[in-house]
Amino acid sequence: MRQTPGFGWFVGVADETLPFLSDIDLDEYYLNPDSCVRAIRLGRARIRDLFGDDVRPPGVACPPLSYGHIACLGSKVLFPHNSEPSVRPVFDNIEDAIASVGQKRTFEENELFKHYRRVYKRLKEEFPEENVKFMGFGHEGPITSAVLLRGKDFCVDLYRHPDDAKKFLELVTDSIVDFVHFTRRINSEPEDTSQSFGLADDFSSLIHPEMWREFVVPYWDRYYSKLTSGARTLHCENLDPGHLKYLEQVGISYYDPSVSPRLSPGIIKDRTTIPFTWRLPSFELLRMSVDEVRDWVRSSAEEGATHVHFYVEWTTCTGNNPSKVSAFISAARERASPVA
Repeated sequence: MRQTPGFGWFVGVADETLPFLSDIDLDEYYLNPDSCVRAIRLGRARIRDLFGDDVRPPGVACPPLSYGHIACLGSKVLFPHNSEPSVRPVFDNIEDAIASVGQKRTFEENELFKHYRRVYKRLKEEFPEENVKFMGFGHEGPITSAVLLRGKDFCVDLYRHPDDAKKFLELVTDSIVDFVHFTRRINSEPEDTSQSFGLADDFSSLIHPEMWREFVVPYWDRYYSKLTSGARTLHCENLDPGHLKYLEQVGISYYDPSVSPRLSPGIIKDRTTIPFTWRLPSFELLRMSVDEVRDWVRSSAEEGATHVHFYVEWTTCTGNNPSKVSAFISAARERASPVA
């Protein structure tokens, strides 16, 4: 018998799927605690109806919002009707950004945080049988946070005001660390952990690989070193092959490139020894046949992916798409199991 070494797989449920399956508008899901409770109850039941035991419904948590930290720094989070939340840049210049982010913050005073805490308490009451933690009011990585706060002008700051850009990144990184410590205290967890800890920093891809050593690597390392002594995992979309060499320099132990058109499993395998997962995007699955889905799993593993994954989005809950998700799961199971 032989086995594909270390191969694994995962199927999750995307953020907007539960409210869609419950016929609840996205803005209501985020802003109305009753709608949030209903989306979790009905949405999880529909996931079970559609996929049986193949797909585990998500746990009970507040609606996922990665803008929680920057909301506490002054960003206004917008909740358009039945659309994903969004933010707008806050600072017109790098000097104002440094002055503001450098101020001492009391995260508890933020109104959106107060809303999330109310939803969290409501969920604990409604689902007493489950281990509900304060989750959902989240954060982005240092580069993404800097771009969201400053806008794409931050990319100009890197050239025109490099020292100020570094100072801003240092302050943003330390503020993220303070925010993580704050949320851990709510859950009665230690501020620092020896367990693995993740970073999501998609906008790092906006910075040219030649500039990463100066403007990305130090702040990623600062983030991880202040939050964990354990394994460092990374989610970062849309990187170039030239970025990959820096992942090992930061000590990344597991890499999720998500949707990255300029990469492939073969490219990643050739340029790094880090285990990584390869995602089948839902927009790809929609135009594939069941056999093509199975072939995708096989070819991804043969090219070097150590894991594959897929997120059930609302589009993949319609038509014959659930059968394609089942094909993904069965093919991944076969690949991960011993074969003759």
